[in-house]
This record gives sequence, C-alpha cells and structure tokens, in this order.
Amino acid sequence: MASQLIIYSAHVVLFVLVWLLAYTEVVPVLSYLPECAHCLVYYAPFFAVFFLGIYAAFNVIYGVATFNDCAEAKVELLREIKQAKAELKDKGIIDY
Repeated sequence: MASQLIIYSAHVVLFVLVWLLAYTEVVPVLSYLPECAHCLVYYAPFFAVFFLGIYAAFNVIYGVATFNDCAEAKVELLREIKQAKAELKDKGIIDY
C-alpha cells in the first residue's frame, strides 16, 4: 500500500511534467488554444498553488467547525492528571 505522500508526489510530478511539456512547446498544446488561454498555461503552477491553499484553508475551517466535544474523554483526562499528581507527590517530585 502506497503512502499518501507517494500518491500526492505522483500527482504533482505528473502535473509538472505535463506543464513543462506544454510550456516548452515540446507538445504543441499552445497552438491549439486561443491566444487568451496561453496565460492559463503559463501561470498554471501559480493557480495550482493558490487553489491548493484555498482547499487547505477550507479543510481546516471545516475540521474546526465540525470538531466534537467528548465529555467522557475530558473526565478521564482529568482523572489521569489527578492520579499523576498524586504519584508525583508520593515520590516527592512535586510538593503541591
């Protein structure tokens, strides 16, 4: 099973290779496009980074908006903190 980094890297490498072939006109893509579409090919990496940033920002916002509270985990964590403080106090590491 491939890791997410390898899958993502494969997509990026494929995008960069196709863009370089179009940009350097090894593959004559620009001759088939209207003149106004040439700037889309030239600035495609900037558009990709921009839209990737927007996608990442919306993923973070969505994750924060749908984050659930877990009351049971809070109670368990507070109990473990009290237990750790008691153990450290017994060993003389802390004194409060």
